[in-house]
Amino acid sequence: MSRVTSLHRAISENVRNVAERIRDDNLESAKEEAEKRRTRLGREMTNLGLEEAVRIATYKSENAELLKQKRREMEAASAAELEEIKRQQAIELERVITGAAKGEEGIPPPDKGYAWVMALAGFMLLFATWGSNGAYGVFLSYWLNNSTFPGAGAKDYALIGSMVLCLAQSLAPFTQMLSAILGIKPVMTVGVGLHFLGYMLCSYCDKLWQLYLTQGFLVGLGFALVFNPLNTLMPEWFDKKRGISSGIIVSASGVGGVIFSLASQSLIDQTGEFRWSVRMIAFICLAFEVVLTLLAKPRIPKHRLKSVAEIKTRASVLFNFKILNLWYVHSITVWFLLILGCYIISLFSLSAYCTFMGFSQKVGSDMTAIFNGCQAIGRFSIGLASDHTGRVNLALVLNVVMIVLIFAMWINSFSYNCILFYSILSGLSFGSASTLNQPIMADQVEPELFPSAWSYENFFMGVWSLVVELIALELRDQGKKRPFIRAQICAGFFATGGIFFLIPIRELKIRLFLQKRLAATDAALMDKDAELTTEGRALFEKRKVHYIAILRPGIHAYLHRLVYPIRV
Repeated sequence: MSRVTSLHRAISENVRNVAERIRDDNLESAKEEAEKRRTRLGREMTNLGLEEAVRIATYKSENAELLKQKRREMEAASAAELEEIKRQQAIELERVITGAAKGEEGIPPPDKGYAWVMALAGFMLLFATWGSNGAYGVFLSYWLNNSTFPGAGAKDYALIGSMVLCLAQSLAPFTQMLSAILGIKPVMTVGVGLHFLGYMLCSYCDKLWQLYLTQGFLVGLGFALVFNPLNTLMPEWFDKKRGISSGIIVSASGVGGVIFSLASQSLIDQTGEFRWSVRMIAFICLAFEVVLTLLAKPRIPKHRLKSVAEIKTRASVLFNFKILNLWYVHSITVWFLLILGCYIISLFSLSAYCTFMGFSQKVGSDMTAIFNGCQAIGRFSIGLASDHTGRVNLALVLNVVMIVLIFAMWINSFSYNCILFYSILSGLSFGSASTLNQPIMADQVEPELFPSAWSYENFFMGVWSLVVELIALELRDQGKKRPFIRAQICAGFFATGGIFFLIPIRELKIRLFLQKRLAATDAALMDKDAELTTEGRALFEKRKVHYIAILRPGIHAYLHRLVYPIRV
C-alpha cells in the first residue's frame, strides 16, 4: 500500500511541476505579447501588413551598407552600448513603418476619422469582388441543369469559375508593381471597367468561348486590378482597432455572397434565365467599385516609382528568391493550398449536391447563401479569437473541425436538415485558412521577406485554384449511386493533409520560444549583478533543466514540443 501511495505522490508531484512550468511559460508568453502591443512598433510587427513590410524591405535594400556597418558596431559594442543601438534601431524602424523616415507630414491619425471611411471602402471592395464571385455556384447549377451553352460540360464551367480565382490571386504581386508605377486609382479604374464589362458581356453570351472570355478572363482580370491595390492599404489605417476593422471588412465577402446568391436565384426564378441576374451583378459591382475607387486613399502618401532603379528595388522586394530556401514558407503555403482546395470543393459543390439529392435549384442556392452568410460571422470571429488562442493553435483546431464535418457530416448528409446544419457549421469554420494564412506567414518570416512570401503564396494559390475544382469534377461519377463521394473524400484528405504541413510550424514556433526562454534563464543565472535568492536560483535551475530536456534532439522531444500547451 505504501508503494502505491509513494507512486501516487511522485506522479502528483510530476504533474504539478509540469503544470507549473506550462503556466509559467504561458504567463511569460502573454507578458511578451502585452509588451509588444504596448508600443506602436510592437503592434505593427505583431499584425504586419504588406505595405509596412514593403517599406521595411525597401529601407533595408536602399541602406544595405549602413546596416552592415551597424551590425559590425553591434559585434564590438559593450552590453550597455548594444542596448542603446537596439533602441535606436527600434526608433528608426518605427519611423520607417509610420512614414516619418521619408519626412512625410500631415499623415492622418490611425483608428479615427477617414480610417473608418476606408473601412467602409474595404467592406464595399470585398462585397463587390469576393461577394459577387460567391454567387457563381448558382449560375453553375443553372447552366448544368439547363444545358445553356451547346457543347459545354461541367469541366468547362468549373474552369471558367476557377479562372477568376486564378487571375485574382496569381496576378496579385504584378498588380502591386503596376499600381506602384502607375498609381492606385488608374489601375483600379481600369479594373472597374473590365469587371463591369466582363459581367455585362457575359449576359449576352450564347457560345462557350464567349463565356470563357467574359465570365472567365475579363471578370478575373478586372477582379485582380480592383481588389489587390486597395486591399493592401487597409492595415495602415488602423493601429489598436485593426482587429475589429479587419473583421468588419472580411465579413463583407460572406454578406455579399448571401445577397448576390439569393438575388441571382430570385431573378432566375422570375425571368426563367440567367441573363438579368448577371446584369444585376454587373451594375451593383459597378456602383460599389466607382464609389470605393473615389474613396481609395493611402494614409501614408505613395510616390510613384519613376526610375529604373526604384522599379528594380521594388521588384527585388516582391520577388526575393531567398524565400525558396525557407522550408517553413513552403510548409505554410502547402497547408493553405490544401485547406483552400477543401474550401473550394465544398463551396462550389454544395448547390449541385443539393440538386442531386432531389432538392430544387432554389434550395441549392439557399444553402450556398447560408454557407456564405455564416462565413461573414465565422471569419470575423476567427480573426478576433486568434489573438487569444494563438493563430497556429486556432488554425489546427479548425483544421480538425473541417475533417470531422466532411467525413462525419457531409458524406452522410441525405436530408434537408443535415445539409442545412452542414452548411452552417462549414460556413463558420471553413474560412479559417483564408483568414489566418497571411498572419501566420508574417509571424514566421523576417519582415523584409514577407512581401516575397506573400507573392509566392498568392501565385501558387491562383494556380491551384485553377485546377482544384477540375479535380473535384473529375472525381464525380454520375453513373454511381453516390456521385459526389470521391470528391467529398478528396476534400477530407485535403483537410487531413493540411494538418501535416501545419504541425511542423507549431513545433518550430514553440522551439524558438523555448530557446529564447533558455537563453534568458542562462543570462539570469550568469548575471553577477543580479541578487538571486537561494530559492530564486533553484527555480531558474529547474527551468533550465526543463528547457534543456524539452529541446533535446529526438522524436520524443519533438512530439513533446508539438503538443506543448502554450499559445502560438
